[in-house]
Amino acid sequence: MYIDVMCSCCGNHKKLSNKRIQDTADLIHSGWGSCGSALYCPECSKSWKERNGNRQMADERNTFILIMNLFFDAKKAEEGE
Repeated sequence: MYIDVMCSCCGNHKKLSNKRIQDTADLIHSGWGSCGSALYCPECSKSWKERNGNRQMADERNTFILIMNLFFDAKKAEEGE
């Protein structure tokens, strides 16, 4: 199964497979970040402070959980739940 991980700021997206957890970790290490339930591409993550001042981005754990939840939601939709 593949999902599109989309940036909440600019709409940039990356296709991601659920075959390996390492693929998700690699995506996060490439610069994808999050705040709350919103995901941000590397470019928007870099400019986060300019747009949001002192508000901090979430940690890598939050970003990982958000992406995994996208896979769970896609699987539910695929199964018709």
